[in-house]
Amino acid sequence: MSLPIEQQIKALKASIFQITCHQTGGKRAKRDLALSIFIKFNLGVMLNQLVARYRHYGATDLELTEHVFIDDTYICLDSKLFSSINLAALARSAQIYKGVVEALPVFSDVLHSLIEDIWLDDQKGNGLGQYLTPPDLANLIGNLIDVSESNRDKRTKPYVIHDDCSGAGSLTLPAAQREARVGRHRTQLLNLMVNDIDPLMCCAAALQFVSSMVVHEHDLHQLRVICSNALTETKPNSKSMVVIKTPEKVLLNVKLAHDQHMHEKLQLFKHMNSLTNRILNKS
Repeated sequence: MSLPIEQQIKALKASIFQITCHQTGGKRAKRDLALSIFIKFNLGVMLNQLVARYRHYGATDLELTEHVFIDDTYICLDSKLFSSINLAALARSAQIYKGVVEALPVFSDVLHSLIEDIWLDDQKGNGLGQYLTPPDLANLIGNLIDVSESNRDKRTKPYVIHDDCSGAGSLTLPAAQREARVGRHRTQLLNLMVNDIDPLMCCAAALQFVSSMVVHEHDLHQLRVICSNALTETKPNSKSMVVIKTPEKVLLNVKLAHDQHMHEKLQLFKHMNSLTNRILNKS
């Protein structure tokens, strides 16, 4: 029996703190470093799993080159640093994180509380003056500005949602989640462009979206994560950190696979009902 989400998040936080338990330095510096390592490592893992998933559904090397762009400079970990951390804790945190993503609805804001408690705790607006939008407020804002259901139902072509100060994706995740409730065909129309000046927030936003794409198999039309100053840089797309455009072949094969899965489940239910009816008729 799995633990409640609150306990899983608590266990994840404790595991993250253990990543840098062997490091020297102050408590705050060790916590910040641990979160940074956790986010970058898991983003790398999830990106590798996404590419493997695309291969599984028929994408060729050429298609992967054309549809997936990753700037490694944002997520790479120094080899000397990597050799000095608690690898068992890092692996455990990755396992717990994936379990939390599986347990929660697709495109949930898993990292909000972790970033608030670890990265922004006691900052009081210092540094970049960052404050993440709470999930309940983000959902409310999304509902207030969302287009009407009647117009949404008529959508057949991809459309863009752009957030210039995205943080960890707090305001764009609810939009993706609303479309996912309707079905995979709706998330496949989303062209998400998220931008932040903080490289770690960009990594966090990318991780949140990519992990749901991998774990829940809800593909987006495109995800572009940009690290730039939205106020001063006129060509922010040149600083793209991650660009993922799902190949059409993958979308088709995912649909065929899920249709087949639903057909098999239906046949199983029919078989079970048939057996039940026979037992009841005999009695």
